[in-house]
Amino acid sequence: MLPSPKRALPWAIATTLLGTSAMAQAEERDHLNFVWIVADDLGYGDTGFNGSTEILTPYMDQIAEAGVVMSTAYVSAPVCGPSRAGFHTGRYQHRFGYEGNGGRKCQDCGTATNELMIQEYLQTQGYYTGLVGKFHDGKDEEFQPYNRGFDEYFGFNNGALGYWVEDNENGMLRRNATPVEREEEYLTDAFGRESVDFIRRNADKPFFLEVAFNAPHAPMQAPDEDMARFEHLGQRQTLAAMISNMDNNIGQILKELETQGVAHNTMIVLFADNGGKWEHGGSNGPLRGEKAGAFEGAIRIPFAAKLPEMIPTGTRSDTMISMLDLFPTTVKLAGGEIDPNWELDGKDILPVLSGQTSESPHQRLFWRYTDSWAIRDGDWKLVQNKKEDPGLFNLVEDIGEQNNLLRTMPEKAEELRQTWLEMSTELGPAGWGRFKGRIDRD
Repeated sequence: MLPSPKRALPWAIATTLLGTSAMAQAEERDHLNFVWIVADDLGYGDTGFNGSTEILTPYMDQIAEAGVVMSTAYVSAPVCGPSRAGFHTGRYQHRFGYEGNGGRKCQDCGTATNELMIQEYLQTQGYYTGLVGKFHDGKDEEFQPYNRGFDEYFGFNNGALGYWVEDNENGMLRRNATPVEREEEYLTDAFGRESVDFIRRNADKPFFLEVAFNAPHAPMQAPDEDMARFEHLGQRQTLAAMISNMDNNIGQILKELETQGVAHNTMIVLFADNGGKWEHGGSNGPLRGEKAGAFEGAIRIPFAAKLPEMIPTGTRSDTMISMLDLFPTTVKLAGGEIDPNWELDGKDILPVLSGQTSESPHQRLFWRYTDSWAIRDGDWKLVQNKKEDPGLFNLVEDIGEQNNLLRTMPEKAEELRQTWLEMSTELGPAGWGRFKGRIDRD
């Protein structure tokens, strides 16, 4: 059973985390708002706060500078659909069969309706909920955002959409259940506009806003004025223009929170749904691999979070977290309690974000997607990436997964393989997106 609606900040947590002066300021809040900013296929190395010098992201960096950067943040899948199913529910999406992106002919391929999503929970806590951007869940009516806990929705429920929608012939761009008649703006700008409008209209009430940009996902399209600033980047020109445009719209969102006087009581998290794609010019920095695999470049993502007076400014942490953790962390900050019947895989990471601990709430994390799989246990990772040879890596010493220790440490590799098999069995079989990876020793 869900707890009764509450709007106050959980002061038992706040008292532990905040000093006396900070508490005095924080007590002026009567609730917390939440803004999740999700980028699509944004590479680990394509933000300023993660070291990019080619693509400048001053507004993403502003979030990072005002809070914490988590350098070891993971999604639960290397592609869009299952990754989003995971962070919306706080559970490994494998538990409800969500193995891969459901195709056009895939029936019932969406997050099971008996799975509680974060926006559905927040509605019970008195929050007004909005989604601007990409949802990418099931095609059937019961999976549409307006039937899954969003009071307002402007976006599309699909893997990709062109950035100039114009007359919206295919009806993919919708406002709630109604196709948008015409959209004149570049889609990223439209998503920024709608996000600002949502904040302006709802600043007087507790709100949860998910801004799910489809940038820089294909098709690779950007306005001429943004393209002109990156002619020197060659293959990366369009991607850089798309990211820069998205960053400018994030800046508009930050400005509106300040204008409405709610920045001080709004938690912002910024992250990507999976790693970057080389073909489109994406960079995953020091990480090996790209989207749709199991190397770090597919599953370790850029992440920053800010919450005034609770998350210290200008901090960076190497502690391992998962986007599954966003669900329970948000529940706790919204004044709720975790129901054991939810059987969450995510953990409350406020103590990590606030710097109260550097210990990860996870001993291990699990991945399984089509022909790839991996397990991270402490510093160690065993990975089978597509048709490549399996690898055992110490990620603390070898973030780029270059020194394969499988032959020299076969016992460790076998231990992790057995653990992965046990977890895979416990999580259950794929409902769609059949797993066909190798699980042999070598």
